[in-house]
This record gives sequence, C-alpha cells and structure tokens, in this order.
Amino acid sequence: MDLSDSARGSQPPVWTVLEFESDAQDDAPLAQALAEGLSPEGGWYADYQAGKERVVVFAGRVFRYAGANDPSRAEAVAYGVSVGVPEHQLDWKD
Repeated sequence: MDLSDSARGSQPPVWTVLEFESDAQDDAPLAQALAEGLSPEGGWYADYQAGKERVVVFAGRVFRYAGANDPSRAEAVAYGVSVGVPEHQLDWKD
C-alpha cells in the first residue's frame, strides 16, 4: 500500500497491510503479543475488531473502545499522536 503522501517522520512510504480472522473467544493473548512485538519507534500500531469493541494496540499499550463516543477512543488517538502517529492515520472504523 503506497502511503507516501501521508507518511511522516520515520514511517516508510510503502506499507504492508495484514488482514486475518479468528474464532477465538479471548483476544487478550493477541493484544498482548502485539503490544510486546510492535516497535516503540516510528508510530506503529495495530487495530482490529473484537466483538463490539475496536482494539488499538501500540508498543506496550492496548486500548479498547465501543464506539466513536467512548472516551477510550479519544485516549487512543491522543496516545497515538504522542508516539508519533500522524492524527490523520488514526481514523479507525468504529
């Protein structure tokens, strides 16, 4: 995916998007593995849907929210900006 027009700082201009599905009832191990594996440099994150929640994972942090008006969504956006993710890239589907 060519995102050279929106990449900032140390972000590469070309990204790879991975999509997957799981029938696991508990996504906590996945969230924890992502939080441990994502680089804290460069504003990397992962997001996915788990039931009715959106889960947003940064290096060492996991946010969960259940809709655009959930205060945890704003916290995830603020945290993302604080670790270098351009705000326009924090546009998760709610």
